Amino acid sequence: MMHNLLIVDDREENIFSLKNMLEGESRTFFTALSGNDALKIAFKEELSLILMDVQMPEMDGFETVEILKSNPRTSKIPVIFVTAINKDTKYVIKGLEDGAIDYLFKPLDIEITRAKVATILLLISQQKELEAKNSELNRLNEEKNYLLGMAAHDLRNPLGNILILSDFIIDESADILSDTQRGFINMIKQSSTYMMGLINNILDVSKIESGKLEIKAKPVDLVSIIDNNLMLNIHLAEKKKIRLDKELCSDNLMIRADPQYIEQVLNNLISNAVKFSLSDTKIIVRLETNEDCATISVIDQGPGIPDNELGKLFKFFSRTSVTTTAGEHSTGLGLAISRKIVEAHNGEIKVESTKGVGSTFSFTLPV
Repeated sequence: MMHNLLIVDDREENIFSLKNMLEGESRTFFTALSGNDALKIAFKEELSLILMDVQMPEMDGFETVEILKSNPRTSKIPVIFVTAINKDTKYVIKGLEDGAIDYLFKPLDIEITRAKVATILLLISQQKELEAKNSELNRLNEEKNYLLGMAAHDLRNPLGNILILSDFIIDESADILSDTQRGFINMIKQSSTYMMGLINNILDVSKIESGKLEIKAKPVDLVSIIDNNLMLNIHLAEKKKIRLDKELCSDNLMIRADPQYIEQVLNNLISNAVKFSLSDTKIIVRLETNEDCATISVIDQGPGIPDNELGKLFKFFSRTSVTTTAGEHSTGLGLAISRKIVEAHNGEIKVESTKGVGSTFSFTLPV
């Protein structure tokens, strides 16, 4: 990597000496006899490092660096102060506070000077390489999100048709289908429903990672959302002989939120509780409030989650060793998506779990 160095000193012999000391491959030098000349060069050229004399007439090194650091174009250029007289601690501290990264004291030690400059230029090269790699990773990530979104969007329509047609066959042909045929159609419907959920989750992930998760907040009643979700999950719970109960602090509680997304979070927590609970157990959905926030908790009597696996729960495509109790599918995306949705509402989601006793997933929303 080619490095441009600027040497600033009001004495040409000092510039000549320092330049000869530092000359090497992949280094180009600019020189300035004053702070004003240094600023003109810095604003025009792409500099890797500035070696700045402190004592100069008209504008000293401290003043020059203050101007450099106040301008976005030059604020990140590393500066080493070179001085013969300002060696007191207070001057060194002032220089570092003004934005210099190091000091060199005259008379210059050749080996120390070369070593400091070489180390700084190496770090700059490594930083540039890292920035380039990060930029490429960001580009690839954007492409991945775009392709995921396109693929999921294109798959959703044919899957929706499969779901509609399987429902139609079940409703219209119930009398002429054999038990085996009805079983096959139900398998098609269940698999398509799972795939539709997975595709919707992938679309949500694509929105979240590309920064396009749009929250449309409006006044909503949390109690109504809870009641709706309990109705949505009551059939699944009854099939497993699980009781769904609610403990609500109020008959209604209005907050500003995006109802669609809050429904999604709550549905994910309740359906997960049903999936991971055994028969003849109970799930409680609890609503509590204080002056600042509302807290919705989903409390199950499932197997619990090992302490060392709790950190996996809210990460994309991450799963714990705990399995569903009736072979239900889980994508490993729902909780991670829920966390992003809750955080987008300036809320917080968390879990408390005791192995063999059960888990409590709760999220708070500002009132």
